[in-house]
Amino acid sequence: MSYKTPFTYSDEQTLRVELINQEMSTLGLTPEKLTCGYALQSIKETLAFTCTINPQKIIDELWQELFNDASINEIQKRNGFNKSYSKADRDLCTRICLRLQSPEIRDQNITSASIAASMGKSAATISQLINGKYNANPSKHLHNIWGILQPAELEQPKQSADKQVAEPEERKQVSIVYGKVPFIPTSTSKLIAMACDQARQRRRFSVFAGQAGLGKTKGISEYCRNNKEAILIAGSEQTSSTQVLDQLILALGLSRCPSAYKNMQKIIMALRDTDRLIILDEADKCKPNALDPLRTISDQAIVGVTLVGNIQLVDKLQTQERYELIASRVCFWPKPIGQVTVEDIQTLFIELTEGTIKLASDDAAWWQWLHKRVEGNARELVENLLPHVLNHAAKKPDVAIDKLLINGIFSSVLNKPAV
Repeated sequence: MSYKTPFTYSDEQTLRVELINQEMSTLGLTPEKLTCGYALQSIKETLAFTCTINPQKIIDELWQELFNDASINEIQKRNGFNKSYSKADRDLCTRICLRLQSPEIRDQNITSASIAASMGKSAATISQLINGKYNANPSKHLHNIWGILQPAELEQPKQSADKQVAEPEERKQVSIVYGKVPFIPTSTSKLIAMACDQARQRRRFSVFAGQAGLGKTKGISEYCRNNKEAILIAGSEQTSSTQVLDQLILALGLSRCPSAYKNMQKIIMALRDTDRLIILDEADKCKPNALDPLRTISDQAIVGVTLVGNIQLVDKLQTQERYELIASRVCFWPKPIGQVTVEDIQTLFIELTEGTIKLASDDAAWWQWLHKRVEGNARELVENLLPHVLNHAAKKPDVAIDKLLINGIFSSVLNKPAV
């Protein structure tokens, strides 16, 4: 074969090149933008059917660039637009078809039928719209479909000063910043308050344990804000008996002595016959000897102590010999909490977004799904998910928040699979 003679394309190659040329025309693309690592001249020859060698590799690269893994049949169905479709409409159809083929959408079982159900239309109508067969103006419907499928836009909304002045009605901007989240009462905070009250009233130990991210520290801080007789000790991996005594000395306004024994006696004298309460947060993280002075102080000053920590705290109190003397003094010890309630998730969502979020659904099934999505964890909802939801809503306030968008945030930002 002479290499000056054009290669004879197979029927499939011919059809693929024709569809590629149609797509490039629809999208306004030129060969210069689709080199795919090949020489520009080879691209032009392949598209013009003048290639002198087998163009299969180039055709495959161009097809992948434009259509990903879509089959010829899928693209054929999409092509042949009615005259009612503008170039922008055809372009949007392309994006919709490619989005429907993405792993993120496939993993969530999003199909034309599910889109039809959410839009209140028939599956046949959605298919006609996407494939260019709709007889009327399709623009509005296509934009509604894309609004369901488009990836979540998570960047902070930007608005010029001129636009702010021109807006007839300024929308309230709500943000969530770590360390500045307002307190919202939940079942966790109520149970913590009960544990603290029991310890203070009965002048013994109480224990509250739960998984990380349930709002334990937030509940303790709120209790201390409302009960000035409470003394909060923030525990950590470095907290020992010495650090416990030092924090109590500081909280009570006492002068510190070199002797730990004398410091303890000062603390006991200051607390005796008072209605004070000592709260040790993150008690599970503290060194084993951190609880020893609290036992002595509670016994001799006759004051209550509340221990708060993760579920490991229960294991230590129940299984480790050193903690047995503490466990026998506990007067209130509710079952460890693994998750906040569905009602808590709903309350936190509504209160922290201040009614600025438009929801696609607001029934019991939605809140149960969201509870499952965040694994019943208040921190996952408040600190991880809601800031992105608020950013998206501020940018597109008329787009309702639904399962697809929430799953998109988790997939693209938080590296978690769809639920």
